[in-house]
Amino acid sequence: MKPTAEQNNLGKPAEIARKNAFPSIDCNYQTVALPSYRGGCLRPGFSSFRNISGEYFRKEARNEFRLEAVAFVAIVITAAIPILNNMHALADFLRAISGL
Repeated sequence: MKPTAEQNNLGKPAEIARKNAFPSIDCNYQTVALPSYRGGCLRPGFSSFRNISGEYFRKEARNEFRLEAVAFVAIVITAAIPILNNMHALADFLRAISGL
């Protein structure tokens, strides 16, 4: 239910401000009863974080790990090619200026 607030029209502005600062609210709150709820704790299927992570890495993470390893190798190769090109160019440059 929606709470309703009382509003009194008082004559003086100070009394109006004081009265409206904390309006009285009438709420009819009713709790919901759950007949099948016994209030017990839920027992998880895994007892610790180590068991949860072990189960994850045993079943789900293997395929993802393979894909990420392939992507990492592709990134390393992509980054290594320009570095090797620059090393070759630097060697040619040093060879050219060493004869001067």
